[in-house]
Amino acid sequence: MLVIVQALSSGFAAVGGLLVVPMGQLWAAYSPLSGETTLLNDGSAAILEILAKGPLTQRAVCAALADDTGQHVDDLLPVVEASWLRLVDAGLVRPVAVALDTAAA
Repeated sequence: MLVIVQALSSGFAAVGGLLVVPMGQLWAAYSPLSGETTLLNDGSAAILEILAKGPLTQRAVCAALADDTGQHVDDLLPVVEASWLRLVDAGLVRPVAVALDTAAA
């Protein structure tokens, strides 16, 4: 019998039912998980937009941002990494296991 085991990596997923709207120079993000609204900068709002398409690893999020902005993935890593704690604490994203084929970018 052949058993196929899919490799997993740690990643993040947007919480279902998020509402993100522009508010002046910031973004207002409502989380149904926490029941609260949080103000975000453009970078955090862009991360949520990318994760709305499905769960990804940090590097895959950076690759998507790099495609949008023309910046280098390695330059975006520290910025994105610094965003996770606030996004998780606000109930906007959650840590998940991501299939390795969606982890690479």
